[in-house]
Amino acid sequence: MNNQDYYRISPVEMSVTLIAMLLAIGVLTLPRTLAETLDTGDGWISVLVSGFLVMGLVYLIVNLQKQFPGQNLLEFIGDKRVGKVVAKLLGLMFVLYFIPYLAYEARVLTIIVRMYLLDRTPPEITIAIILLTTTYAVTKGVQGIVHLNLMFVPFILFVYFILMIFNLENMSFTEIRPVLPKGVMSLVPSLEPTMFSYLGIELLFFWLAYTKTSNLRALPLNIGIFFVTLLYVMIVLVSYMTLSVTGAMNTVFPTVALAKEVEIVEGLIERFEPIMIVIWIMAIFNTMTIIQILAVQIIKKELFNVKKETWVLAAVMFLTYITAFIPNSNQEVFTMGDWVSYAGASLIVLSLMIGYLKVWLQKVGKKSQQRGKEIAK
Repeated sequence: MNNQDYYRISPVEMSVTLIAMLLAIGVLTLPRTLAETLDTGDGWISVLVSGFLVMGLVYLIVNLQKQFPGQNLLEFIGDKRVGKVVAKLLGLMFVLYFIPYLAYEARVLTIIVRMYLLDRTPPEITIAIILLTTTYAVTKGVQGIVHLNLMFVPFILFVYFILMIFNLENMSFTEIRPVLPKGVMSLVPSLEPTMFSYLGIELLFFWLAYTKTSNLRALPLNIGIFFVTLLYVMIVLVSYMTLSVTGAMNTVFPTVALAKEVEIVEGLIERFEPIMIVIWIMAIFNTMTIIQILAVQIIKKELFNVKKETWVLAAVMFLTYITAFIPNSNQEVFTMGDWVSYAGASLIVLSLMIGYLKVWLQKVGKKSQQRGKEIAK
């Protein structure tokens, strides 16, 4: 490890960072996506199933990391000649995924800001400001970003749970009954968009390298996944029981619509959505800084092996800014998000396959060497 060699992320810090990575756009769009896919109130079941599947993936990633403690996946793959080529290709694929991912997050941020906060501010200005802010955060390194996550995540979770609690009086359980009216198999199509809401676990391929070998355990990370799953389940249930399945289906951001229903202390706070959006901006800021520093780290260490990262930061920011304006409409933005999700899911699976293949080849090589020594004796 060349960057912050002596910094180590504790299990709690890694778990909180994982939560920060996942709590971004999916929180706002998941109820609508599931309502469109299922046309029933069973989306919360899909979230539970996907959550357990993601926990399994986290276990596989942690188990893989135990084979090369102190290294990230690309460093482990690239320790031989052929491996270097594979590592560079995989690193390039991750960069080509992270930059559109970052651009998508920035573009959705501008949509939210224009709809609910600053309707006259040009999106070019909004994206420029957020990218300048995230770039400054990236200059503080992994340790600085982890500490930002530790500071912001408790506030983010608190506001989301407050949002759920103050919508209790508006809820109607008839909106989620009957359960599974179309059968269990009807849930299968909804697993795909639900799994996409957990994209971000690819972070573990790179930052588990900062964790001590003795702390490489899946349980703390899966506790973080459990909290995210619980929050998703609550948001989906409350969205359907408050807005109805049809209402959630016809609302671009159902979670923001929930905030409009909140009235705290008999009208003391009638407009809760600005508070929620500000908190959500904190959440998306966390996610964007993590994505951006991952892209910078890969370019700096794996692709070009440079010491100074100034031009890398500038290049990533410039490419992200340009990419963010490729979609010409909100519909194209969400289509871009779908492509980014497919790319992320494919990279997670591909990385696991390559990683475990490398582990298997190493074991086969060691066995053949032992046999050769035995024969020589």
